[in-house]
Amino acid sequence: MYSAVEEAAILYASNYPDQAAALLQDYIKSRPERTELQPWLMLFDIYQLQDARREFDELSMEFVVKFERSAPSWSDAKVPGVDAGNQKTEPAAEAYVAFTGVLRGDQESLFQNLVQTAQKSAGLRVDFSRLDGVEASGSRRLVETMQGLIKNGKKITPIDIPHLTALLTEMIGQGGEDEQAHWLLLLNLYQCEGMQAEFEDLAVEYAINFEVSPPSWEPCRQLAIASSPSPAPTAEVLLCGEENTFFLSGVISTASASRLQELSNFAASRGEIFLDMSKVSRVDFGSIGEFSGVLAGLHGSGKKVLLRNVNEMIRALLNVMDVDRHVTILRRKIG
Repeated sequence: MYSAVEEAAILYASNYPDQAAALLQDYIKSRPERTELQPWLMLFDIYQLQDARREFDELSMEFVVKFERSAPSWSDAKVPGVDAGNQKTEPAAEAYVAFTGVLRGDQESLFQNLVQTAQKSAGLRVDFSRLDGVEASGSRRLVETMQGLIKNGKKITPIDIPHLTALLTEMIGQGGEDEQAHWLLLLNLYQCEGMQAEFEDLAVEYAINFEVSPPSWEPCRQLAIASSPSPAPTAEVLLCGEENTFFLSGVISTASASRLQELSNFAASRGEIFLDMSKVSRVDFGSIGEFSGVLAGLHGSGKKVLLRNVNEMIRALLNVMDVDRHVTILRRKIG
């Protein structure tokens, strides 16, 4: 026999948010003497996910009176799978990102994390000092990613560009059509570092090698240059060879099989994995078994899996289905 809270979690997972909210409302109102936080937090999350600001604010006033503490804060951020809107969140402090190992273009989680970290921050400090090498696909993907972030108004502060410049210079002139990506990244870095003479010399060589017009020099106003590494601000650190955070988003459903396989692949070489679910709106009830199976498999193979930024509806569902036996769910801050 499920409790009202558990039933609400299952209703929401089955895509019946209104029925889940009504059940929680009734539970809270019919038990004024109870001081358990979970049903309140679940209801706050439903209102937030459904963009019900008026109901959220009304519940906030009741919450403050009952618990004599601050209520959860409303966020204008939109979670995929709930609302088609694309409102931006208020950016946090500048984040620090470090690359290690060999940079490749097929490192999907790395570049996804890079973009998501930038979206949550005022900008990025990108440290190249620990890179061992760069494949052509990595150069191409890095240029595309950085240009996209700059186009969206993100400030990028490269750290130790000379080290990456040296790596790229070694690979230029070896032949092969993929080599063009290294040239383009090096041209971008020269431009961003204000090295106009080096840029123009390389631009002429580039034009001759690839039989195109030489790129034009344009001051890189949106990129600030740092000459040496500095202590990382309090933000996520992404390491090409060491990063252990995997991001999921939207609704986890039968359509998520490939993404869950990516999670398994991502975890294969790691002993500890942080699974960030800040962008997950719902785990579909019909897919909870598959999701649970992946987490149980990781746990069984000796991996430590920590879930963070899990909304209360999903947390309650994971508890109902005993998924929390295989993972550690980190508490979100209230308010």
